[in-house]
Amino acid sequence: MRIIPVALLSVFLASCDNPSVEESPITQGLLTACPDFSETGKPPIVQNAQCGVLHVKENPQDANSREIGLNVLRLPAINPTPQPDPLFIIAGGPGQSAVEIAEHIFYTFNEVRKNRDIVFIDQRGTGKSNPLECAEFDEVHYQLSLLEQQQRLKTIVQACAEKLGEQLQFYTTPYAVQDLDTVRQVLGYQRINVWGVSYGTRVALEYMRRYPEATRSSILDGVAPVNIALPWHGGEDALASLRLLSEQCSAMDACAEKFGDVLRNAESIAQRLAEQPVEVTVAHPRTQAPFTLSMNHQIFASMIRMALYTRDLSVLLPLAISNAQDDNYDLLASLIVMAGEQTELMGISYGMHFTVLCNEDYPQYQSRTEASVDFLSANLATAFADVCEIWPRYPLDENYFTPIESDIPTLMLSGRRDPVTPPRWAEQVGQHLSQARHLIAPGGHHSITHDGCVAQLIAQFIQRASAETLETGCVENIQPLTPYFAVGQAVETDTDAEDTSGELTP
Repeated sequence: MRIIPVALLSVFLASCDNPSVEESPITQGLLTACPDFSETGKPPIVQNAQCGVLHVKENPQDANSREIGLNVLRLPAINPTPQPDPLFIIAGGPGQSAVEIAEHIFYTFNEVRKNRDIVFIDQRGTGKSNPLECAEFDEVHYQLSLLEQQQRLKTIVQACAEKLGEQLQFYTTPYAVQDLDTVRQVLGYQRINVWGVSYGTRVALEYMRRYPEATRSSILDGVAPVNIALPWHGGEDALASLRLLSEQCSAMDACAEKFGDVLRNAESIAQRLAEQPVEVTVAHPRTQAPFTLSMNHQIFASMIRMALYTRDLSVLLPLAISNAQDDNYDLLASLIVMAGEQTELMGISYGMHFTVLCNEDYPQYQSRTEASVDFLSANLATAFADVCEIWPRYPLDENYFTPIESDIPTLMLSGRRDPVTPPRWAEQVGQHLSQARHLIAPGGHHSITHDGCVAQLIAQFIQRASAETLETGCVENIQPLTPYFAVGQAVETDTDAEDTSGELTP
């Protein structure tokens, strides 16, 4: 779940007609050839890519409601006589643009695209689908003290909520699901396959519940059901991920000797920073310009948690934490800068982000009997509650919060080291899905579709609309990466060799 830590606020149709899809008159006018290099400065991501905007009512129950545009991108199948059921891609966030991430993930589904269209839709409130944005959220002032950051956050949240107004009530998940099916119908598809990541799995699950006859199969990567109540469990899930990294290091003599107990050291640093933040100045990792920030325990915890999202950044944590133990925060500060730039590239629309989480997740806080666990002296739920006490909230149908029962073929994917949607959430969801299979990558973090053989397994699953006969042993080859002693130097070990070639058993 690509959530920014609160403390850091953290078409022209193809020349070959598709005989399997009955194009409606609306479709023929909706999708045209995507703008070329002369208009955008870059070429379409694939040949014959099709773009368009579908206008829908902001309030589907009111014929007089204003219209908003849904931004749609379709990558036509390579086969001139493709299968009739495409793959719809649902982005995470909440608040991420599916069309914007298409450029970075479309190749992952190349095998699927040989015989099926791939469709990306900017969920309402994101991307170019009437994005709910407030520019102030993109301005992170790292130099401010923790108290000043908290005060600034409340101010910009209040101003953003007032700016966006009553339209916010129409941007929760149920409205997005209805839009998804409207696009399906307009594009002439009888059934679709859906792939969702993180928050996108919540959208996919709700689509399965509301439109089972239109759902052929579902792939859920990093399962985030509504009962996860983000970020109530964020502390314990992040702590479990960091503990696995610490245990890995302790089991390796060279790592344990150099870095000690990674988890204990991180907790010690967080306590120290909670008592006395430090000012850190480093060279910007890209521009080399001096960069200064106030390193407090909230920023420290947020950075560790963000690094745990990915395999590549997590291997730097033992070194970064060890350096910080010696009052050297340069590597951590550089990671914070890089994470911030990656966050900007994700294109999160924070108005939609807070509307979903404050209306779907935050209301569940009051019914929790267990406490929300701190992560490195920071409580994610407490910080987020400050935002949601300000953000407008609207009632949802009580049925929305009940488990989703389905017999639709479903492939669930989890990374054992995921700090936000670990396997336990997929296991809960799977209890109510009679045709589901759950694959866990031992060395996977948040989202494993790109890792090892997983993309190939997804293609096979979609082809068969069944996970029963999949040969999934290759997922075990996705083992944890070994920590770095220094940047570019990994710990040598005979027991941690990794094979992520992803070759499938014939």
